[in-house]
Amino acid sequence: MKKIKLFTLALLAMFYVASCEDNDGLVFTARPSEEGVAFLNTFASNYVISAETEDNIAERFIWNEADFGAPVNITYELQGSIDPTFAAFEVVASTSETNAAVLVETLLDFAEELGLDNDPATTDGQGNANNTGQVYFRLRAYTGAGGANTTEVVSDSQALNITVLERAGEGCASLWVVGGGTPDAGWNWNSPIEFTCDASVYTARVRLSNDAFRFFETEGDWASGLNYPYFIDEGYTIDAVFEDAQDNDNNFRFIGTPGIFEVIVDGPNKTITATESTPLYLVGGAIVQNGWNWNNRPEMPEIDPYVFQVSVELTNDAFRFFTVDGDWGSGYNYPYFEDLGYTIDANFENANDNDSNFQFTGTPGTYTLTVDMKAKTITLQ
Repeated sequence: MKKIKLFTLALLAMFYVASCEDNDGLVFTARPSEEGVAFLNTFASNYVISAETEDNIAERFIWNEADFGAPVNITYELQGSIDPTFAAFEVVASTSETNAAVLVETLLDFAEELGLDNDPATTDGQGNANNTGQVYFRLRAYTGAGGANTTEVVSDSQALNITVLERAGEGCASLWVVGGGTPDAGWNWNSPIEFTCDASVYTARVRLSNDAFRFFETEGDWASGLNYPYFIDEGYTIDAVFEDAQDNDNNFRFIGTPGIFEVIVDGPNKTITATESTPLYLVGGAIVQNGWNWNNRPEMPEIDPYVFQVSVELTNDAFRFFTVDGDWGSGYNYPYFEDLGYTIDANFENANDNDSNFQFTGTPGTYTLTVDMKAKTITLQ
């Protein structure tokens, strides 16, 4: 009887050792879920590109996190091609994040492959302008070391319509504005408002009050003025917040609600528009008063042209800027500003979470947070 018991114990010991050895050699098999990967952002109907804006972000691609059914490291490869079949393509970005920025410069490279140009005199051979085309993007998510050890999933392709901005000449000089209707300038040349030019489109963010002002072609030269009738005679459609001042110089008069506006004088389309400034919004765990919800979120108004500022209580957590109240898709994360060349306060870093939010790493407390879109700085005081 003792021999039978000893034999049974020996069998059990051998089974235990074999089981341990099997567990030590446990292997996870990565299998992609049926959901795959897909782009989550809403794309523009057309992307206008030019050499002058090549450092700007044309689009930030955002996608869902791939699920391979196992704890594995995933690499995302954003591919671009002028061929919808992707018989040949370029790897535009490779990252472990779920987003990647594509610069205008990249689209210009594809435009060159398509044979597009910015010369209004050239055509596509059928009488059409030779400055429009399509570029295709898709996402590959993969894990593994390569070859047979690689598991991957590829998204559907996304077509982007691109238009190379045609140049009418060798460039254009700035326009200048002075007058009581632009109180930061007034009726003198000490601090005129500069409207920078890109392909005959003049743009500035400007504080407007209910008074008169005038455009000038040459800084400091009163004789170079362009008044309200000048633009009417040129066939411009002018925003309803402006009217003819009916003064001695027939200046522009601003009759809207005083505030900061983005004013655009669009030469090719012959329009003058004024869009009122809207605040930035702060949402996230780092924002003590509201956290990750839209209730009681801080508004960050534009206190001076290009300068947004708010007093806010911060704690050590993540947050994000938003341009539209209540719209999660309108977020500006850390890489958005980093890609644009902003100098960002040392108390912030990339949270390296799924949305690459801002992470506040400083001493918790109340700060004055400032985003200066002209100086390209984000500061805390």
